[in-house]
Amino acid sequence: MNFSRAFKYPFQNFAKVMSIVLALTIAFAVFIAIILNSYDWPPLFESLYGLETPAAVDHMSEPFSGSTVLGVFGLLVVALVSGFWISGYSVEVIRSVMRDDEWMPPIDFGRNVKDGAYLFLSSVAYWMLFIALIFIVAIVHGVIGGIVTLALAIITVGMTCVMGWAYFVGMARFAAEGDHRAALQIWRNMRVARNNWGKGLTLLLYMIAFSIIYGAVRSIVDGIFGGLMSLNLLAGITLSIIIYYIFNLMQHFSTQVLIAQYATEIGIRSDHYDPEKDKVKLDFTQE
Repeated sequence: MNFSRAFKYPFQNFAKVMSIVLALTIAFAVFIAIILNSYDWPPLFESLYGLETPAAVDHMSEPFSGSTVLGVFGLLVVALVSGFWISGYSVEVIRSVMRDDEWMPPIDFGRNVKDGAYLFLSSVAYWMLFIALIFIVAIVHGVIGGIVTLALAIITVGMTCVMGWAYFVGMARFAAEGDHRAALQIWRNMRVARNNWGKGLTLLLYMIAFSIIYGAVRSIVDGIFGGLMSLNLLAGITLSIIIYYIFNLMQHFSTQVLIAQYATEIGIRSDHYDPEKDKVKLDFTQE
C-alpha cells in the first residue's frame, strides 16, 4: 500500500471534495437556519453553559413550533441520506482507484444512495456478528472466568480485526463485481481477510496514522475559528460543518484509496466491470 498516494489523493481532487462539502453544508445549514429562526435559543444555551437565569428556565418550558420540528426532521433526513450517499460514492472511488485512475469519479446521486444503503445493511450484519461474539465472551466470563476469559478476549480482538477487514473486502468486492451481494458474503470475506491478515494489519496502521494526522490538523483549525460561534451562531455552526466535512472527507477518501490498494494486493480486480450490465464477468482471484 502506498501511504503517500493515499494521502495526496484528496488534495489532487480538492475541487471535487469541496463540491461535496458545499452540498452537504448547504443542506444542513438550511434546516439549521429553520431551527434557529423558529425558537429563541439564547436563553436555553445560557442555561446549558452555566449561565442559567430565571427567564431562561421559564423559557425552556415553552413548546417548540412546527418549524422547529420540521427543521429537526429535515436534519435527520439529510444526515441519513448524506451518509448513504458518501458510503455509496466510496464504492465508486474504490473502483476508480483499483483502475489506477488518479481522479475522483463522477457523482451519480441516486446510484450512490442505493449502493450506500446496501453497504449499511452489510455493516448491520457485521455488527450483529460482533455483538454476538461479545455476548458469548460475557457468558463465558460469567460461567468460567479466569485465564479462559483472557484467552477468549484475545481471540475476540483478533476476530474483531478480521471482521473489520472482511467488511473492507466485501466493500472492495462490491466495487469490483458490481453486485451488492458480495458485501453480504460474510464468511467468504472473513476467510479472505484472515488469509491476508498481514496486509490487513498494514491497512489498520495506515488508517490509524491518517486519523492522527487529520485529527491533529482539524483540532488546530477548530481552535483558530472556534470563537466565531460566539459572534454569530448560524455562521459559527456553518463554519463548524465546513471544517468537520473538509477534514473528515479528506481522511475518508484517503482511507478509500488504502482499501482499494489493499484489495488489489489481495487479488481483487475491477478491470472488466461494466456499470450498464446487471451481471458482469469478473477478474477476481484471491491468494
